[in-house]
Amino acid sequence: MKRRLFWKIWLGFWIAYLVLATGLWFYWSLQPAPSRPDWDPPYATGTMLVETAATALERGGPTGLAQQIANWPAEQRSRLTLAALARDPCARPAASRAIARTAVGYCLRYATPSLSHAGEDWVSTVIPPDELIAIALAGLAFSAMLAAYLASPIHRLQLGFGRLAQGDLSVRLGPTMGRRKDEVADLARDFDAMAERLQELVAARDRLLHDVSHELRSPLARMRLAADLLRRDPARLEASLDLIDREAGNLDALVGELLTLARLESDAGSSDDYFDLLEVLQLVAVNARFEAEAQGVSLRVDLPIDGADDDWVVVGSGQLVHRAFENILRNALRFSPQGAVVRLALARDGVERCMITIEDEGPGIAEGEATRLLDPFVQGTNRSGAGFGLGLGIARRAIAASGGSVALANRPTGGLCVTVMLPLAHGSWSQMSANPPPPGGIPDAHGQAPSYHLKA
Repeated sequence: MKRRLFWKIWLGFWIAYLVLATGLWFYWSLQPAPSRPDWDPPYATGTMLVETAATALERGGPTGLAQQIANWPAEQRSRLTLAALARDPCARPAASRAIARTAVGYCLRYATPSLSHAGEDWVSTVIPPDELIAIALAGLAFSAMLAAYLASPIHRLQLGFGRLAQGDLSVRLGPTMGRRKDEVADLARDFDAMAERLQELVAARDRLLHDVSHELRSPLARMRLAADLLRRDPARLEASLDLIDREAGNLDALVGELLTLARLESDAGSSDDYFDLLEVLQLVAVNARFEAEAQGVSLRVDLPIDGADDDWVVVGSGQLVHRAFENILRNALRFSPQGAVVRLALARDGVERCMITIEDEGPGIAEGEATRLLDPFVQGTNRSGAGFGLGLGIARRAIAASGGSVALANRPTGGLCVTVMLPLAHGSWSQMSANPPPPGGIPDAHGQAPSYHLKA
């Protein structure tokens, strides 16, 4: 596989390194050889000593020179050399620190000591070829390591996306990044989150298909059984037709709930409309009272009766929120024993939110099921009974479409408490409503227009 990014990064850094090194080399090569400053104390001392030695040499020859320098410190004597001009031309190289002086056929040289500042030893600026090769190889190695450091994680990301595109949803890139804490590592972690979410969605789709096929198979099997019984015993016509009609109604209800769930899963349930939450809950309570009386359960409603028209305005679909609370309240009634009390209450939770609680006195839920029961086709171990396990799943998604949340918890005294949090809109209905509800209110799941609506 071609690694074009690696070669581009490597070549770019190598060219930049080569241009910089060549430029610096030319700059220092073209600089003029610096001269020794006059204020150099070691140089001035050396000049004076050489002149003194030259005078002694001219007057007394080498013997006079030896007598002259006999009183010098040993260090200064070691720096002075004497050579015949015939064998050693008396010339000071440009890069040398020695002081040269000609005297009566001899050449005197004095090596000045190193300086602590501007008088460092002058050396040639020409870099030997071996050092140039070493510098070039070091630049190549550095550029290669830097290019690999930048291109390698991107290459792993490319491989990960390729595996994901081929359907391997288990691929994860975070562990392959090691201890990196840069933007590439953040991208790998985002990739892992995306892959995990896709894996969850695919698993949910497969589970949904399995659950739907199971739920559809049961009423269809009972309808076929009723048809077989009718063929064998035509006298059981009425009972068989009643069973077929009942199972057809169950199928219709299941298909309706599946359509509602699909609508919510595809975000089609989100809406910018406004509705009065108080009127929604009042209508839900009125309808639930009939079911409560039929089951011998008391329904206690604690809803505000005073306030302005826009005190309980919520943004979203009133139809779906109505359906959500209807499902929650029906669950509470279904699992409450005779003589029990189901409570519905609405209250503010600060300025921007409201809290709706629905409490029953049923068996509650098992430990660890609070979150799982909000998924489709999941029924609690303590609350098995009629139904498809879609009610709470639809309720959670309908509430979430309005920006709210649903939480389940067992009551200390027994039973289940469902807490719904919804954000409240601000301002009056007349100022906010750009899309007023249709005349007669928002239709319910059966196409009927309930009585709640917002006054424009």
